[in-house]
Amino acid sequence: VATKLRMEAWLEELAGSSSINIEEKPWKMLWRTQVPGKVSMFLWRLSKHSLATNDVRAHRHMAVSSACGFCGAEDSWKHSLIDCTMSRCTWELVDEELAQAIASTVEPNAKHWLFMMMEVLSHSAFVKLSVTLWAIWWARRQAIHERIFQSPYATHGFVEKFLGELEIIGTSKLDGTA
Repeated sequence: VATKLRMEAWLEELAGSSSINIEEKPWKMLWRTQVPGKVSMFLWRLSKHSLATNDVRAHRHMAVSSACGFCGAEDSWKHSLIDCTMSRCTWELVDEELAQAIASTVEPNAKHWLFMMMEVLSHSAFVKLSVTLWAIWWARRQAIHERIFQSPYATHGFVEKFLGELEIIGTSKLDGTA
């Protein structure tokens, strides 16, 4: 395990094992975020730069171009989830606190960006961010692979409904009715 951690640290250009201890608290916070497992796994994949964006696919020789399939700009995690026209339209529909935090953060590394968002946002705002990122990714994949296009309003409506259901589930667990 120690060798694996050292190799991961080396691959991510981290200083070494001491940096693993520095990131232990944010990782624990990320895994304790009260979202379904599929959203947690999405966040983990995002932080590990393993989402199948076209820049990652091109780097792995799985795509001929690293351009965004929607707008033609250079694709990346940030472009796909935040900057692309499709994503920006969805982000315009979220509340001001979340939109302001996203707009004011320019961190290019997904893991550091997520950790920074956990620090500056309340838990409920981070849950909303997480679910919205996941929903945008899901909508993009549906459009690219299945040619099923969803409007930003539909994506936003899905997020609001999903968050409402999460709140009901969380409340019922606290009440002991689940």
